[in-house]
Amino acid sequence: MAHAFKVRIDEVRVPAPDHAELIVHSGELIKARPGQFCHVLTPGMLRRPISFSRIDRARERVGLLVQVVGSGTRWMAERQAGEWLDVLGPLGRGFDPPEGERPWLLVGGGVGIPPIFAALEAWGAQRTSSLEVVLGARFKDYLIMTDDFRRMAVEPALATDDGSAGHRGTVVPLVEEWVSQHPQGQLMACGPTPMLAAVSRAAASLAGPVQLALEQRMGCGIGACLACVVPAEPVGPEGPRYRRVCTDGPVFRREELVF
Repeated sequence: MAHAFKVRIDEVRVPAPDHAELIVHSGELIKARPGQFCHVLTPGMLRRPISFSRIDRARERVGLLVQVVGSGTRWMAERQAGEWLDVLGPLGRGFDPPEGERPWLLVGGGVGIPPIFAALEAWGAQRTSSLEVVLGARFKDYLIMTDDFRRMAVEPALATDDGSAGHRGTVVPLVEEWVSQHPQGQLMACGPTPMLAAVSRAAASLAGPVQLALEQRMGCGIGACLACVVPAEPVGPEGPRYRRVCTDGPVFRREELVF
């Protein structure tokens, strides 16, 4: 059963306007797998689910990257080094490691980029087959962590809605091109639901696993409140079944989901 505990903020980074990455020290959270999250207490409000942007087991530090979209995330972004956070975690189902020698594509959109980087950091150095990354955002300034990917010797392909960096438009055409060239490949993606639905369709023909990490509002984070359910297979006469993003996910195989 998950329990609440305190973690110290060692460092605060500002990767883009209206974003902050809190680097926290915790022997508990370094047990996390990429794609998992922790639930952070914010004053007077529900906890906020934040995915891990990096997991540094050697230094017992993890990254929690937030975009300011409301009072809770603003409170988090205003924290300073030396302060403490009340968290639950690690929670949820993370990514499974990439399979064997299959070509591997990582796709991140907006604040879905951090868990994709965590996956690259965890498993990228072990890969002997081809590895590519596609990142998308509304505009150039919101393409977060690109320098982190480059430090891992990966030059990401970029897409922005306004064309300010890379391909003008969504990541989908870049994914479709990769899939056509790597039919035996595998894919991991995280981002807004419309992006994941389009990526799922684009990757339907891949021989390898397609893993999708959902972004979803949550109440309890531990499966009790049912506030984060999404439609899932199998679909029966009365419609789809439903699964909890906080415990059955956030990472699902594409064949488990109904978009």
